[in-house]
Amino acid sequence: MAALAGLLATRHETTFAEWGPDVVVPVPMHWSRRMVRGTSAADELAAALAGRLGLPCRASLRRAVATRMQNEFPVDQRPGNVAAAFQVRGAVRARTILVVDDVCTTGATLAACGQSLLAAGAAAVYAAVVAKVDRSSDTGDD
Repeated sequence: MAALAGLLATRHETTFAEWGPDVVVPVPMHWSRRMVRGTSAADELAAALAGRLGLPCRASLRRAVATRMQNEFPVDQRPGNVAAAFQVRGAVRARTILVVDDVCTTGATLAACGQSLLAAGAAAVYAAVVAKVDRSSDTGDD
């Protein structure tokens, strides 16, 4: 993950500087899924990116609901799957937050994280991922 974080930091150095994040926050994995997988790509990527940017990495979100995997839902149902899944923990008020995940498919998870952080008083929330799924040829039948 360090190599991917390095590429992300180098490629988007100007953007990150413009955003001016105070803290890097990984998209959290529910504890039950983490027990099965043993690790979280988002956690590792966020920690490495925070190191490259000279920022703290904090677990300011927790996944309070063990949602089903997003790929089990059609695109239009994904926001509902994660709508109430995230809770803020720790101080986020008036902070500019960079939320980090490994892959973005529809943006529903990142949007739900951002909404939770903004509702808790974050000044601004930005997102960074290393991969974005190209849905240009999608029929919506996934």
